[in-house]
Amino acid sequence: MPVDCLLPANSRAWVGKPTFVTSISSAFRKLPRDRPALGVATGAAFFALASILRWQLGGMSEGFGPMTFLPAILLSGLFGGIRIGIAVAMVCALVAWVMFFPPYGTFTLATSHIISMVIFMVTAVLELYVIRTLNVAIDDLSQARERSNVLFRELQHRVANNLQFVAAVLVRRRKMLKSDPACAEALESAQTRLETMSRVHRRLHDPKSLEQPLQSYLEALCADLIRASDTPDVRLTVECPALVLSLNGLMSLSLIVAELVTNSLKHAFADRKDGLIAISITGGRRVYTLSVADDGPGLPKDFGKRKKDGLGQNILQSLADQLHGKLVFESGAGTTARLTFPHAHCPARPAWLNIPPPPFGKCTK
Repeated sequence: MPVDCLLPANSRAWVGKPTFVTSISSAFRKLPRDRPALGVATGAAFFALASILRWQLGGMSEGFGPMTFLPAILLSGLFGGIRIGIAVAMVCALVAWVMFFPPYGTFTLATSHIISMVIFMVTAVLELYVIRTLNVAIDDLSQARERSNVLFRELQHRVANNLQFVAAVLVRRRKMLKSDPACAEALESAQTRLETMSRVHRRLHDPKSLEQPLQSYLEALCADLIRASDTPDVRLTVECPALVLSLNGLMSLSLIVAELVTNSLKHAFADRKDGLIAISITGGRRVYTLSVADDGPGLPKDFGKRKKDGLGQNILQSLADQLHGKLVFESGAGTTARLTFPHAHCPARPAWLNIPPPPFGKCTK
């Protein structure tokens, strides 16, 4: 039974509707990004600086004296939140009223001084309103992003579970085909591929992957891809330094590697059961180069003309853009894909990168 059915008829209309008190409480609520201690410290420092400046200037500041408090109000509201900002604004207004206008130490103000105080208080209110609006918008965006991340992780988890479920169904069906070994073998092969792809899917979106060395992670990822293909005898080599990557950087890089390895398994070894895929990451503190090479027949002659039309190429280019990298393909004794990307938090960047690098990871010595 709905909860509102248990309420009096005259009070059901108010269920779910915000009251004046709740609206005011929501407007002045503390946000996750508020740092009250930092706001108080910043406000106090700039309050003291404004007071010293006022007395140093003497009579020259009587017309605009309260305006020197505006930085203290702005920064306290920005760092400490709306409550700290209002508290600092009230203290500043009181001190300015009593100590900044003659006769000092009283609440008596001349008409010109009243106008100055009104302008000061209106400016302070507008400052706090703009800061509060921006902070609430940032908080809402952070919450929306977190919800999206949770839903995305849940989606990936359900996809992997569905793959495992289909594999389990194939196992049951295979047991029912004892009289037809060929069909049972086909179902077993499909079951193995689904289980492998489920592991790949989980590994690509697992935050615990950050704890693994990058070389071991890529070896396990590509080994699963090879086992899930029609060419399980393809050899794999992986060489890379001890990079420390963020989760987003690792996901983008691993998706690129997975797409390139899948392309090699699909096209380079179409008419053979064995071969070699070599993956390497080279470079220094500022720029790294990922290479994925195979010993297949190379790129088709019309690759340069039709590569922009392929979905796989568009995905690869999009992932490379996320790393602010540059992806090129070379053909010779096989196919080689090279991705050059910057490493974040480095003192300099290559000239061909005209945009700031993303928070990709940490520089290695």
